[in-house]
Amino acid sequence: MSNTSGAGITSASMEETGNFILHTDTNHSAWQSFEHPSDTLLPNQPLTVSLELTSPKSPSQGGYYSLKMLQQPTSLSLALTYNLPETYDASPEAYANFSYWPGPDISNVTGDVVAVLDDAGSFGIVYGESSNGAVYVYKNDGDYNGLGSATNQSSTRSAVLRRLILETNGNLRLYRWDNNVNGSREWVPEWAAVSNPCDIAGICGNGVCNLDRSKTNASCTCLPGTSKAGGDNFCVENSSSIGSCDSRNANQTSEFRIAAVQQTSYFFSDFSVVANYSDIHTVSKCGDACLSDCECVASVYGLDDEKPYCWILRSLDFGGYEDTGSTLFVKVRGNESMSPGGNKSGTDDDNTRKKVVVIPIVLSMAILVGLLCLLLYFNVHKKRYLERAMENSPILPGAPIHFTYRDLQIRTCNFSQLLGTGGFGSVYKGSLGDGTLVAVKKLDKVLPHGEKEFITEVNTIGSMHHMNLVRLCGYCSEGLQR
Repeated sequence: MSNTSGAGITSASMEETGNFILHTDTNHSAWQSFEHPSDTLLPNQPLTVSLELTSPKSPSQGGYYSLKMLQQPTSLSLALTYNLPETYDASPEAYANFSYWPGPDISNVTGDVVAVLDDAGSFGIVYGESSNGAVYVYKNDGDYNGLGSATNQSSTRSAVLRRLILETNGNLRLYRWDNNVNGSREWVPEWAAVSNPCDIAGICGNGVCNLDRSKTNASCTCLPGTSKAGGDNFCVENSSSIGSCDSRNANQTSEFRIAAVQQTSYFFSDFSVVANYSDIHTVSKCGDACLSDCECVASVYGLDDEKPYCWILRSLDFGGYEDTGSTLFVKVRGNESMSPGGNKSGTDDDNTRKKVVVIPIVLSMAILVGLLCLLLYFNVHKKRYLERAMENSPILPGAPIHFTYRDLQIRTCNFSQLLGTGGFGSVYKGSLGDGTLVAVKKLDKVLPHGEKEFITEVNTIGSMHHMNLVRLCGYCSEGLQR
């Protein structure tokens, strides 16, 4: 809404850039759509510190996503954030939202800091008195003018129509209008901020996001004590089945039990943390720690650089994701089902009906499963052989350390601090467990000459020592990640 009823509006104009402007009788701009964005950013439309893109709210539970500048103690950062429903408004703002995609940090600058999409399809941040500083979030091929040119708004239409949209699923996606897509005209996606949908907080409500084999499509599984709301995949908590005990009856822990969700971790804010124990060395003890803490609703156990951690949480709000190195424990009522989804056991008749099968169908399926298992056996056997070959690969004493991809995600804050780019990949800032700062180079493409040759090159580079060369302290070779 423009709220300009008393501003003396006499005319309106729609600019070629897509900016809708209301004018007074002196041709002064009283209101313009570029200063009131919704879920879309158009080329040359500035997104200042005071503005944000917001997605439509979820019809089932009211949560929504936003793209905005976050004020850090010494810097500004562009981030995608999941915001809890308005019922959480009584809580601190930092508790009611969670940033799952951190963009570049901007610090020690003067002048305005503005996020902008330019005519060539590049998106990033410009800063400085004359907008002469720029940090790219995404740079399109053929962008020769730079982001700074986007702050000089032009009244002419770009040769290629583009728009940046914050979608209802929490992803930020760039689209280009194509006049010839298999004989039709439509919007074609060019870039997305998040490639793994399960990296988006809240995509399943407070449930767990699961990827299919293609690693592109996601499904949702509700935690014990929760269930799906409405017709979408959002999971919501049942306060009668899950939650902390009454502080007035803190000793009544017998009313609860712990449900373990294997290979699962969880998004949580600092406000959700009750405690973090580093002296719990077994998985089950982390569940026991939650059960004995009246304020605890769930706990997460895992390893960080081979050191155990156990986070005790007072709330489950932002959703979980698959993580082979973590276990999530949920505190539920003693009479609640332990299976994901919180569904209680049915009647004896229901169980009887589930056991009724047709013998010929079972036999046919058994034969089919047997054949599939035989094929899987050969594939798994071959894969294990390759894994053993990797474990026994000739890594020499004193050679670089092998890191998992998950380790590097933690050490680099999910590759959020870009130091620079080169012909073969990008370099990010990180730190080891002892605080040592490191530069992590992430290759854009997997080397074509195979895994063994990659390990050989790592050994060769790691054995080089010179005062003018940075020492190679480790490497990662996991799936398609190098």
